[in-house]
Amino acid sequence: MAKKKAVTKSFVLSDESVNSYGFRILTDGVDLEQFTKNPVMFYQHNEWDTPIGLWENVRVEDGKILADPVFDMDDEKAAKIAGKVERGFLRAASIGLRIIERSEEPDLMLPGQKYPTVTKWQLRECSIVNIGSNNNALRLYDENDKLLTDDEIVKLFDNSKPIKNERKMKKETYSLLNLADGADDDKLHEAINSLVGDSKKYADEIKTLTDKIKGFEDAAAQSKKADAVKLTDDAIREGRLNASAREQTLKLFDDNFDATKAMLEAIPARASLKDAVEGADKTELEKLSAQSWDELDKSGGLQTLKDKYLDVFKEKYKEKFGAEARI
Repeated sequence: MAKKKAVTKSFVLSDESVNSYGFRILTDGVDLEQFTKNPVMFYQHNEWDTPIGLWENVRVEDGKILADPVFDMDDEKAAKIAGKVERGFLRAASIGLRIIERSEEPDLMLPGQKYPTVTKWQLRECSIVNIGSNNNALRLYDENDKLLTDDEIVKLFDNSKPIKNERKMKKETYSLLNLADGADDDKLHEAINSLVGDSKKYADEIKTLTDKIKGFEDAAAQSKKADAVKLTDDAIREGRLNASAREQTLKLFDDNFDATKAMLEAIPARASLKDAVEGADKTELEKLSAQSWDELDKSGGLQTLKDKYLDVFKEKYKEKFGAEARI
């Protein structure tokens, strides 16, 4: 069985930056179907040599095409290149593609771009390369899989005539950017870059303030929760609320704290049995004390005084007979 070695580090096969020829390729326009059926990996686009491995986990992320290289370790050359990749001496990948459609739409142009944007294309092969930023970083093929030369590539893009990146902007736009009407690309890039920097700074400040506000809100919510528990438990202790209603009352506090607090405060405290008895006794004693000895004798109140309020009975006896009662 052939030995394979997978390098854990993923390679960027392609992105949407301007390449060395002066055009760029849109990632979402790629056709990967044929490539994923035979994801061969060459060295330096050397198709007349045997592949050194294949690509796995081919995927699109954040406007880039990424894949993981798997080397044929039974091939001496492939094993050597695998070692250099693993040790960090080879870090670049380069694609071979077939252009299907391109656009001269100015809105798709980036600073430094001279030629149309490729909007649809087919990924044909991908190689490990020594340098990923020179002309070998990209290989182009025609519909018959013929490799195009540099001159043919230039002719492919409108007979070597670069398209103008015509920009149509209102005067108000230049004014908003604090630029003179018709300012060049460098000035526009600088102004936009400044706006992006300000935007990030303000975003960071907003996040800081938002975090602080959330902290205050969380602290206030915790304090309110504690107040709700105390108010509820006080109402239960004072007899204004049944203990069985505790959880439901706390839920009402969650929904509307102020209304629930007002409701609890409006419930009168229930008098205890002791208070009720003492209140009744006090009223009875006041009525009996207001009567004379003769009135109490007629109403039978003397016996009540004698049985329940002996001190008052003795006072009434002394008032009537001028002597201490012998009881």
